[in-house]
Amino acid sequence: MTAGGAAGWVRQPAVSGLFYPDDPVHLRAAVARHLAPADEEAGAVPPPKAVIAPHAGYRYSGGVAGAAYAAVAPHRGTVDRVVLAGPAHRVPVGGAGVGVSTASAWHTPLGDVPVDADTCRGLVAGGGAVAADEAHAPEHSLEVHLPFLQETLGEVAIVPLVVGRCTARALADVLDEVWGGDETLVVVSSDLSHYLDDAAARRRDLRTRLAILEGRPGDIGPYDACGCVPIAGLMLAADDHRLGPHTLAVATSADAAGDISRVVGYGSFAFDTPRALTADERGWLLRRARSAIASALLDEDAGDGDAAGDDEVPERVRLRGACFVTLDTAGELAGCIGSLEARRPLWVDVARNARSAAFTDPRFPPLTAGDLDDTVISVSVLSALSPLPDGHDELVAALRPGVDGVLLQSGGHRGTFLPAVWDKLPSADEFVARLLGKAGLPGRRWPADARAWRYTADEFSEAAP
Repeated sequence: MTAGGAAGWVRQPAVSGLFYPDDPVHLRAAVARHLAPADEEAGAVPPPKAVIAPHAGYRYSGGVAGAAYAAVAPHRGTVDRVVLAGPAHRVPVGGAGVGVSTASAWHTPLGDVPVDADTCRGLVAGGGAVAADEAHAPEHSLEVHLPFLQETLGEVAIVPLVVGRCTARALADVLDEVWGGDETLVVVSSDLSHYLDDAAARRRDLRTRLAILEGRPGDIGPYDACGCVPIAGLMLAADDHRLGPHTLAVATSADAAGDISRVVGYGSFAFDTPRALTADERGWLLRRARSAIASALLDEDAGDGDAAGDDEVPERVRLRGACFVTLDTAGELAGCIGSLEARRPLWVDVARNARSAAFTDPRFPPLTAGDLDDTVISVSVLSALSPLPDGHDELVAALRPGVDGVLLQSGGHRGTFLPAVWDKLPSADEFVARLLGKAGLPGRRWPADARAWRYTADEFSEAAP
């Protein structure tokens, strides 16, 4: 990484003294003040790989931005490069629609922040970006983040990306190219709704927050967030790297200014490895599964998990997930249906699979109202699929008995065993042979075109009646 260049120039601030103080003492005090409330929560979880944070004047959005930077502050000493992407508000970006800076550094009242010149030149050479100094010059969406970065992370270089008319996938590809490892932090800059009354803004911002949590980048448009493309691009890139979001803070300008007639919405979100479900979240999912079955028995639509505006849904279970739901009635298997890939919010997947296990598993008769009280519901939340080695012997040797679930596919045949099956088939050879049979394939003959994947499962059940 080369920061700046031998004969480089320094970009001067465009909104210093407007969006944030231009006096270094006052600026440091403002940043510290906005970080302080969030500092109390920082350190409870590992620092995120990427964040979304707002870019309005500090008076209005500083507290919400502070929540993002308090979360990344533990990266100090590890992160030495920050990829900073935000929308172009004033000057269009030509070409690829993603613009880098050719400056050697960006100046703030706290000093100069070097630019990772090698990375910027590489993006231009590869066709993913263009030099866009004219778009960067008056733009505030990246600049306002620099004092927060200087105060929380210290000496870091930046890759400034101003985003114009491009697709979310194009930006995701650029972010993936510079994703790096622990040394790189990704920051996306965006405010949320603009100039609605406070109640309408909060409703719209809730929809946007849920779209972020539930992995629906196509449901976020320019009226939802000025940085809708950077947000969507980050969502796609984070999904490629198996990271999930969680909310750090939300507010509107009314929280700071008091005027509720015409507000701007703000939100901070972190992207990191999704944490394990808590006991409360597991219990909530089991109750959701039971209520979905009960409502179907009553011929009602309620409880199927599709009410995306339900504020009572725990945030963690809004992330996309895949699960199997197993029903045991009077000690006997009565249904087991599931999903192998995360395509919808986990809470929706649990509810729908519960209904399918109860009423459409072809191996068992539909559950009746009289059966439900004697039925124990179990949920297995699956990890992402990872490929197993080709070849029977190699696959058997790679398996972890008691840990791995396996998906096997050959031609039009497909079958899976959950990790719980190891309790009945503790031998890896027998496990694979039976799985071949379940998939409708000869039990002792390995198909030449067979492919297999492993996954793990977080399994939890109701107490027996």
